[in-house]
Amino acid sequence: MICGLIRDLAEQANMTLTRACALTGMPRSSFYRIDRGYRHYQPVTEPVPHRERRQPAALTGAERAQVIDALCEPEMADRSVVQAYWSSLDDDKVACSQRTFYRLAKAHKLVGDRRRGRHRGTSASRVRPSAAAGAPGDLWTWDITLLPGPRRSFFRLYLAIDVYSRYPVAWRIEPDETATKATEMFLDAFARHGAPTLLHADNGAAMRSNELAAALQAVAVQRSFSRPRVSNDNPFSESLFKTIKYDLDHPDRFDSIDHARQWTSDFLHRYAREHHHSALGYYTPEQAFTGTADQVRTARQQTLDRAAALHPIRYSRPPKAPPLPTTTGINLS
Repeated sequence: MICGLIRDLAEQANMTLTRACALTGMPRSSFYRIDRGYRHYQPVTEPVPHRERRQPAALTGAERAQVIDALCEPEMADRSVVQAYWSSLDDDKVACSQRTFYRLAKAHKLVGDRRRGRHRGTSASRVRPSAAAGAPGDLWTWDITLLPGPRRSFFRLYLAIDVYSRYPVAWRIEPDETATKATEMFLDAFARHGAPTLLHADNGAAMRSNELAAALQAVAVQRSFSRPRVSNDNPFSESLFKTIKYDLDHPDRFDSIDHARQWTSDFLHRYAREHHHSALGYYTPEQAFTGTADQVRTARQQTLDRAAALHPIRYSRPPKAPPLPTTTGINLS
């Protein structure tokens, strides 16, 4: 009966059956099933979800393991998944379709670079880095980012910061990224500020270069690295890069490398000496780095005490100057 009403509605209103079904709240598939007498469909009281149903044609556990073993063989490291499939099939190592082979490779994250090496691997294969900073010099972190130059060119900003104070301890802007320039930057920073206990970085070629490793080893600086493709393992450098690029005065493009260097110098000078950082109790990075935040806090407290004495009705409790920074770091929780 309901099907007849839907047909009448569609004819009288000059609309499609799909639209009529939508207006009456009946699924279109149900309409056709009832209207055309599809009596073979028997609803079940407790249907089994599709993902829990057993597929008779599915590979067994042993067959799935054969596929993974075939993909992980050393001679397949430089081959695509498709090439690995046909080679394995010709060698009688697998007995499945190409699509199934690829689906298993994707499920086990083997569709990318499968070569073994110091720079390769998934994030799960690397140890989650963890480092604490309770004082200036405990932990530095650094990275390299791109700054837009003229005519679709880019400059490289090398930047290292002290994690405890967020103070930029070293930076330089170059047209390219090299281990030599990174090493020179750190040797100069060590001469001015002293060497940190630990230096954390991403997995770039300059970061993992033997030249930089030798320079760090010479001054007993330990190294730490982020996991591949995990930006949260280097949050302090990433955060400062965003602060730089979102600054209201940041140009859309720099006219020249000298322009980029001058602007960055002015910004970092202003950031270190004038930016009241929320994670530092609203002290500046320079105050936290040089240890003058203690004097600043004392002066703040004296100002607040005078204000409370003059206008006690304005304060429900004695005002307190923000505390000094406490221990921070990478992946501490």
